[in-house]
Amino acid sequence: MIGAVVPVCNRKQNLELLLASLEEQTCQDFVLVVADDGSTDGTRKMVEDRAATDAWRGRLRWVGCGPDRGVRTGRARNIGAANLPASAELLVMLDSDLVLQPTAMAGFAAVHAEHPDKVILGAVEWLPPLERDSVLKHVTGHEVDLLRALVPAGAPARVEGTFTGPELREQLRTCTPDESVPLRPEWALPLNSGWPLDLYWHVGGFEEAMTGYGYQDMEFGARAVAAGASCLFRPELWALHVWHAKPPKAMIENQRNLDYYLRRHGGNAVIETDVDWSLWWHYHAERGGTVVEEEGQLWAVNGAHDRRLRLPARSWLPRLGHCAHAPEPLSAERLRAIPEVQWADDIAQQH
Repeated sequence: MIGAVVPVCNRKQNLELLLASLEEQTCQDFVLVVADDGSTDGTRKMVEDRAATDAWRGRLRWVGCGPDRGVRTGRARNIGAANLPASAELLVMLDSDLVLQPTAMAGFAAVHAEHPDKVILGAVEWLPPLERDSVLKHVTGHEVDLLRALVPAGAPARVEGTFTGPELREQLRTCTPDESVPLRPEWALPLNSGWPLDLYWHVGGFEEAMTGYGYQDMEFGARAVAAGASCLFRPELWALHVWHAKPPKAMIENQRNLDYYLRRHGGNAVIETDVDWSLWWHYHAERGGTVVEEEGQLWAVNGAHDRRLRLPARSWLPRLGHCAHAPEPLSAERLRAIPEVQWADDIAQQH
């Protein structure tokens, strides 16, 4: 049996679109757990009202993740997966801002029956800003193909922090549909993917220390890669991401989670280009960072000694992992040869 999980926090209107697309599935042999991380917008009532209808009876369940909201997506995914029935073998990971095409669940079931040990990656295409009612009309009017035609062509772009355009994972697109290839961390988008439940729990589920937006999927993927996971890319299992603006603090969360990923798994030239060096996380001692002092001014220097950040006070030493370390000496000439990054306000403390 397929068990699907969707984490949610105050996304009732988007979730209604996902549920509408799931009600149109040609295969209804699946259960869905909505893992709610403290929504206050009526999500629970909407889900439980829907669960009582003939279309969903016995197959839709609302599960609370506690009252403290904070976009704890990884924790919600783990709680959702833990509440699937014992007969579930494949975990289809969804997001509340997805719309599925009608044969998606049938497709996941068929591929899993043939390849029970593989991760199944469906394609994700990113809609531009659209009126919600227009999206709903396409879904309930059996016109998801027409909705897909609105996806912008060309390279993916960002509009207010959210992608628009075709499938992001360019290298994945070169795989043939029946070709099993080793999983890569950057391919492990949780939206519109199927994971053998045994693998999910063997890897340890999502890292609950990572909260907010960004890199939780890649961190989970890195552990799946270490476990030897392989995957199949099935472009016919496409889904549409419904556009919504990201709040400004999302990019701060993104950088905090990126730092967590880099400290745990290391980096490479591609991932390092995502680093915002004006934020303090990336100078941590665990990443090879040091703190130096010149004429009473503290500087954080990254491990490669090619960026430095002015620190406002000595209280930053423990935050950067230098609890028992004095700032190291560095000649003024050598320090000034390192390019300075402009210091940003410590927004991390406010979120």
